[in-house]
Amino acid sequence: MLLRDLGEGGLIERIRAQFQHSGVVLGIGDDTAVLDIPPGHSLLFCSDLLAEDSHFIRSLHPPDSVGYKAVAVNVSDVGAMGGVPMHFVISFAAPGNLNVEWVDGFYSGVARACREFKVSLVGGDSSTAKSIFVDVSMVGRVKAGCAVRRSGAKPGDKIFVTGMLGGSAHGLELLRKGMKDDAAVQRHLYPQPRHQFGAAMASKLHAMIDVSDGLSTDLGHILKESRVAARIYKDRLPAAPGASMLEVLDGGEEYELLLTSAEDIDGALATCIGEITPATGGEYRIVLVDGNSESVLESKGWQHFGAV
Repeated sequence: MLLRDLGEGGLIERIRAQFQHSGVVLGIGDDTAVLDIPPGHSLLFCSDLLAEDSHFIRSLHPPDSVGYKAVAVNVSDVGAMGGVPMHFVISFAAPGNLNVEWVDGFYSGVARACREFKVSLVGGDSSTAKSIFVDVSMVGRVKAGCAVRRSGAKPGDKIFVTGMLGGSAHGLELLRKGMKDDAAVQRHLYPQPRHQFGAAMASKLHAMIDVSDGLSTDLGHILKESRVAARIYKDRLPAAPGASMLEVLDGGEEYELLLTSAEDIDGALATCIGEITPATGGEYRIVLVDGNSESVLESKGWQHFGAV
């Protein structure tokens, strides 16, 4: 069956039958969802767009991985603020000749993400388009006044990163070569955001961001917002198996957490890769230390609209 044969009403009912609401006043089926938030908390609200041929390739990426990742990237954003993800809506646009089997696979991935991250789908929208577009908007919660921002890094802070870097970019290259079962490929297709770490460690942190566009780019965001500089050490960078240094420094879609703190953090939870330094001359530079040599690390991670 094609999507045009199912129709928008049929698609909505198909989705509604699959997703049950937990902890929601009113979910799918009305003009808006109705949600409660615990007293003493602030609302976190984020959105991420996945566009066909920009974020995924239909012939390469399984549909369930697209659905799973669409949710996971928002979970990661909430975690990067020290928050707890709660509920989300999906806006889904696709061509009418798309097979409903692809759509079912997509929502199967969404359902898997709901189970793993303990979040719930509470509504959304659908439309026709020449290619597939998916936008997930998510709400989460954080104790009032406790959100961890990009702008809090201070000179003397240590810089930490969870997990390993370069695995997703390496996995994409392997996927292009037809290697579907490699661990790096699975990391690329089904990322594991560190939102629980972010929420648990928030009180010890000065600044935090998730690594979605690459270490060189995302660390730069912290530096710019905090008006500081940084030194990182090449031999401390936790490289995923098989990943090149280029993939470690610039590879995106990692969804690890990059954070700064004046306190030590257990090495089993995060790796110290450097320290925050004062900015000189208004330059928020990243200095990469490689043995006895130093160089300025340029931001070469993912940049939307950077190329046609």
